[in-house]
Amino acid sequence: MKTGKATTARRGGEVLSSAVLRQSAWWVLGRNLVFGLAVIAGLWLTVPPHDGDARWVQLVLATAAVGGVLLSRSWPVLALLVTAVATGVAWVFGVTADPFVLTGFTVFVLAERRGSRRFPWWMLIAALLVLFLSMGLGAEGVEDRFRGMLLSTVVLAASWVLGVRTRQARRESAARSRAEERLRMSRDVHDVLSHSLGTIGVRAGIAAHVSTLDNAQLRAVLHEIADDARTSLAELKDLLQQERSNDEGVSATPSSLPLVGALADLAQAAERTGIRAIVEVDGDLDRLPAALRTTVHRIAQEAVTNVIRHAAASSVSIGVRISDESVKVEVRDDGQGAPQGFREGHGLTGMRERVGLRGGTFRATTSTPGFIVTATMPCRVAAESGGVS
Repeated sequence: MKTGKATTARRGGEVLSSAVLRQSAWWVLGRNLVFGLAVIAGLWLTVPPHDGDARWVQLVLATAAVGGVLLSRSWPVLALLVTAVATGVAWVFGVTADPFVLTGFTVFVLAERRGSRRFPWWMLIAALLVLFLSMGLGAEGVEDRFRGMLLSTVVLAASWVLGVRTRQARRESAARSRAEERLRMSRDVHDVLSHSLGTIGVRAGIAAHVSTLDNAQLRAVLHEIADDARTSLAELKDLLQQERSNDEGVSATPSSLPLVGALADLAQAAERTGIRAIVEVDGDLDRLPAALRTTVHRIAQEAVTNVIRHAAASSVSIGVRISDESVKVEVRDDGQGAPQGFREGHGLTGMRERVGLRGGTFRATTSTPGFIVTATMPCRVAAESGGVS
């Protein structure tokens, strides 16, 4: 049944995506048509032909040039040739004042898709050749044609450069997006797995080295380890489901568990490893937005994991305080702390990045004794509704 629903949802998504693509294609085609007609109306039809027959030549060449613009989406090279030839012939017959603007549009599309160099020399030579031919084949208006040649060269060169710059900007943006996505995925997977695996490792080590455990106590430890593993797998499943659905509103924190309960579970996980844990909450955490609740949970989770794995502490306190303008998270332990000038690992770096994404400040400092993690993030209490936004 679930498979059938998933298949139906996937097919529905494919149909929707196909409809969106078709709508986008028609929109682009309509935009190109409007642009082409605007250029024809302003730079072609305003040029009076020498005789009546020349008007038909003007209309035919204008139609060909607009057709080339419409072809630019699917066949950019053919579109470039059509618009260049149509405009060049129109210059020969003196029925246009278009400085190869339509050709520049197709040049932009071609450079945006395939361009690598900012300005290839072959394009300059071809442009000058076409322009000199169109200027030399006509006897009248040589000065006007020369000015048109210079302007056309500028238009074609600027179109190519702009197209290449657009292509490079899109590639850089895509690479940056992929890097940010990899960073976010590594941060989420680290947060989901490091806590449970760290707790499992500590619990398994205690069970392996404490010889006074009887069978019942050993079974209890194994049951706790199994529960931690199942919880971790459930969170990982939620995270992967979030990625598949591309729904940023889905929280990686188990949705059925309030944030206070999640913090209590963190305290219990610490206590199962022999560390006394205290949770202090000032304010209604469940009134926070889902994304901010997730950030608070992940910061506390990673901080407690570091205490369990590295601090050699006997106690840890988890404090969360909500004010009208901010929410503050503080995790403090009485362990061995860290040496001065310590290097942040993946956990602290991930916490700092999470807080930075929320526009907050993050501090990780060593004290005597222990280690203190503090994160302060802005939030706004809506007095009318009594909620936090």
